Amino acid sequence: MLSSISNSEPQAKSQGTRIRIDRFTVCLLVLVVVFLLSLEAVCRVGFDRTSRVQQREVSQRTAALQVRNPGGNVKNVVMVGNSLMVEGVNLPLLTERIDHSYAVVPYFVLGTNYYDWYFGLKRMFAEGMRPDYVVIGLSPNQLAADSIRGDISSRYLFQSSDLLNIAGKTHMNATATSGLILAHYSEFYGTRDVIRGFAMSRVLPPVGEWLHTGFAAVRDPEVKEEMLKPIAMERLKNLNQLCIEHGAQFVLVIPPTYQKGAGTIERAGAEKGIKVLIPVGDHEFDASDYQSDGFHLNAEGAQKFTDRLAAELNQRLPVEHLATLGTR
Repeated sequence: MLSSISNSEPQAKSQGTRIRIDRFTVCLLVLVVVFLLSLEAVCRVGFDRTSRVQQREVSQRTAALQVRNPGGNVKNVVMVGNSLMVEGVNLPLLTERIDHSYAVVPYFVLGTNYYDWYFGLKRMFAEGMRPDYVVIGLSPNQLAADSIRGDISSRYLFQSSDLLNIAGKTHMNATATSGLILAHYSEFYGTRDVIRGFAMSRVLPPVGEWLHTGFAAVRDPEVKEEMLKPIAMERLKNLNQLCIEHGAQFVLVIPPTYQKGAGTIERAGAEKGIKVLIPVGDHEFDASDYQSDGFHLNAEGAQKFTDRLAAELNQRLPVEHLATLGTR
């Protein structure tokens, strides 16, 4: 009798641990998978066409990747940056004022910092981009920042092989790292925050505007010189080396903001033999040159900054002798 009881116990346990999936569960799982695949397909097809910001960024990225003729009569200048460059650079005016031996190709991605562009340029070089010059526009705090844009950068700026390295450098935990990796492969996951903001601006425009100005009005703390200078020297060296390895000259532009440290970065660049342009010095612009957030330039400020930027580029970039330019 004891043997029969002992024989029945494993059977009872095996029956108790057996997982049974009925038709309803299977159908539910299939519907969830179909829904997620459909959502991904809609985002891949529709997002780039719906968002004006996304349309601009995608078209600019495509144009930058097509720059593949270094050393020609017209020197290609790929200019990258974030919202400070979007709002601060009047592109038609810059094209008009810069020497005609240079062709400026912009690629501006909102909310980006140093790591976004170091690894972003690394991917763009790997995909074949070959400009004569790379001009990066970052404020002092953005150059020193350890943060990244996040999902958008993972999707559009980073190579898959760099994701774990980026997660380590930006001190991500396991959850954030897994999200970074998922965003690289999924259009929906990578753009969900932008889609949410787009929907908010359409459904509740005043709330969306309030959130935009509210977050932009928060001022970052000053990075002390004793911390900023070694960080700037290391990061300028890294960017410069990356560009040199791919046949380009690197130039940093510091747009005007309330942030201090432009002079410190300029001195760090001088010690490394790297061009750092400060078209507008500290306190040269007042509130009349900025938008209501006190951070981004308005149209008048952008015109003055662009004039100065073009003059700096014309002066600091090597200008070819007219005899070598040929007929333009």
